[in-house]
Amino acid sequence: MMVGPKSAVFTTVRAREGHLFHIDLHLSRLLRHAKILGIEIPEFDIPPGLEGLIRIQVDESGAEFNSKPFYQEIHMEAEGVTVPAPRWTRKVTGTKHGDWGAYRKITTDAFDKGADVALLVHDYCIVDGDRVMPLVLDQDGVVWISGPEFGGVESVTFDVCKPEIEAAGFVISEGRLNERLVARAKEFVLLGTGMGAARLTILDGVDIGDGSDKLQQVCIRALGEDWR
Repeated sequence: MMVGPKSAVFTTVRAREGHLFHIDLHLSRLLRHAKILGIEIPEFDIPPGLEGLIRIQVDESGAEFNSKPFYQEIHMEAEGVTVPAPRWTRKVTGTKHGDWGAYRKITTDAFDKGADVALLVHDYCIVDGDRVMPLVLDQDGVVWISGPEFGGVESVTFDVCKPEIEAAGFVISEGRLNERLVARAKEFVLLGTGMGAARLTILDGVDIGDGSDKLQQVCIRALGEDWR
């Protein structure tokens, strides 16, 4: 059996009483990433009655479903730490691939330090989060994100929130989330299936943002009752 990043793709979906939130977006991303990695995805059925955070991992032999209970406060004020970002080839980077052990270890290590989240750094820039997508709001109302070319992983939660963010008057731009941008951030939001729309308030022991939460509240409204 093939191992390594091109062995499988996965996605993590939020589920309550058998309803998988935004499953269409998750499956679309799964198929896109499988195509990038050269993985043939067989047809599969989603079992009924799923609850919690559901990891759907698919390889050429079929689909595997694993669930865990919701384990973090939703829409929290989060404390984070920075860690070096795992690196793969250009094609693999930005996909939810089959060699995710490095990310899981980073999460465990962050929890062991008392942090809520880890932010991944490469070339002096934040490129991703261990389970979240970082959004940095600057003083000019621009929401900066790290795209796949920088190492960011495409986020379903961001796709859900994006129309509301733009409707609220924010400009979204891809770029390098460098130390200067983060230090001067008005607000730093973390989007993910498990954490919803969290707001980063401390990073490596340093206060982040000016205390405002407008962007976070826009994202919370966009997510609605699915994240409760």
